[in-house]
Amino acid sequence: MNQQPVNLNHDEFQDLLVLGPECRERFLITEEVPEMQEYDLHLGGVSVLKGQYQVGQKAPDLHTLLFTTAGRGRLSLPGKQLAIQPGSVTLLPVNRPFLFELDGDDWHMAWLLLRDSGTWAPLREHDSDVFQHEQVWALAPLMDTLYHQTRTPRRRQLLALVNELLTEILLRQSGLSRLEMAVKQLFARLEAQLHQKWSQASLAEEVHCSVPHLNRVCRKLYGQSPMHRLARLRLQRARELLAHSNWQVSQIAQRVGYPDAFNFSHWFRHHTGLSPSRFREQSRAHAPAKR
Repeated sequence: MNQQPVNLNHDEFQDLLVLGPECRERFLITEEVPEMQEYDLHLGGVSVLKGQYQVGQKAPDLHTLLFTTAGRGRLSLPGKQLAIQPGSVTLLPVNRPFLFELDGDDWHMAWLLLRDSGTWAPLREHDSDVFQHEQVWALAPLMDTLYHQTRTPRRRQLLALVNELLTEILLRQSGLSRLEMAVKQLFARLEAQLHQKWSQASLAEEVHCSVPHLNRVCRKLYGQSPMHRLARLRLQRARELLAHSNWQVSQIAQRVGYPDAFNFSHWFRHHTGLSPSRFREQSRAHAPAKR
């Protein structure tokens, strides 16, 4: 490609896919590797790109990761451009516009799209970036091997290795320890499991550490204990459901882990100064009128 680099403003990005006839891509899909869903992996692949190739998104709802092994690409972000070179990881979190394209004769890479839930939710806090990591040289060939082993019993073991390498790559970029990353991933998952009965012991068991160790990590990450963090998530969800749904208070109580509506109402009043019904009335009274 002989286009001259041009810095784009935020509003100039658009959803775009240009895939020329010389490009070759092999896909890892959940229909053939259903275990990908266990790791919150939406889609993956291995690509050899030549000729025309551009991918752009204005507001992606999946995290995108590129692992470059040969050739080069170019990444355009709002107001700047970054070179994509062999041995690099390109990290593109959700809701941030991007455009990446071939910048030379060819470009060899593996790539993954990660769901914005559970395991990978902490990536929301990252900026889009390109950085070097030695595990690219292990991860990309491993994904190619997985593609050729999707119909064999080895695929589960290979996918577990892919996930392990991916976690290691993102740990270094985040600056977190393995346990800190695990705790952040745990609380991201809990947002979909607030109805379950959790204790400090069961939370610690989820991340394979002791209760005192979990307490120390939570206070470092969030400035509060695990149970206070959980209570905050439950309160936030209860507020959202009271303000924006027509569910009965008893239904909302069960949704956030309180089988008894009376106990939920007492707890909610303690934290907000209002009963659930009164909070709902005030929220709707102050909501902007629909046109």
